Amino acid sequence: MRTPLLAMALGLSLAGCLTIGDSGSTPPGDDDDTGSGSGSNNGSNTGSNTGTPSVNVTMDRATVATELGKSEFVTLSFASVGSFTGTVTVAPSLVDGAGAALTAGGLTVTGPTSVAVAANGTASAMYTVTIPTDATATQMTAGLKLDVTSPVENKTFTSAFTIAPIYSVTYAAGLTGNIAMHPMTGLKVSIKKGAKLVLHNADTVTHITHSFGNQHQPDPPAGTTNAGGTYTVDTAQLTGSGPIGCHTHQSATYATVTIVP
Repeated sequence: MRTPLLAMALGLSLAGCLTIGDSGSTPPGDDDDTGSGSGSNNGSNTGSNTGTPSVNVTMDRATVATELGKSEFVTLSFASVGSFTGTVTVAPSLVDGAGAALTAGGLTVTGPTSVAVAANGTASAMYTVTIPTDATATQMTAGLKLDVTSPVENKTFTSAFTIAPIYSVTYAAGLTGNIAMHPMTGLKVSIKKGAKLVLHNADTVTHITHSFGNQHQPDPPAGTTNAGGTYTVDTAQLTGSGPIGCHTHQSATYATVTIVP
């Protein structure tokens, strides 16, 4: 009697072990395995769908038309892609039409050489190109070159500058007889011989201009000193240094202009 009972007990025990083992070794095509595989694949795909980490860089001004004595601003914008995070390096420089280093005109550029970009964030960097008043007597071209280096990609941007040989001064609206606020008051400026000095009257009153003592802007109505008028001094006819400015409201509004070769 003991033998049949022992055999029955052993049989039940072996049957339980086989069931657990089969469940753990279910073939790949089994429904249970498909369910668990789907869960793990979805998790990994979610991460890969965000894309390869990189940084998107754009420049706001591809071309710049400007004049003497101006400061122009060009901005780079950075956007993290695929959770990119890191520091982007920028090397600003000035080049001529052939792409070589600019040696004429005395232009300068300033701006940050590194920009931190946070994951999925944005950043910007502004670059200032300063053009001297005596940079040129003829139309000049130059380029602001921005070499951008990141851990994932390198890019180069160039903003093309066209510089007119004009130095402009504006009498602002509401200026009238406010001597201290006249833009020519105490100004000392150098201009290359042949460039133009242009005075714009954006005020609501007349401003009569003297230049170098031998040029006098005609009085209204024959001249252009009325509100909205423009007075142009051709420096090709001038040498040395001399005063230029508005004498309608006392000589305190004069500037000293030096003509350089």
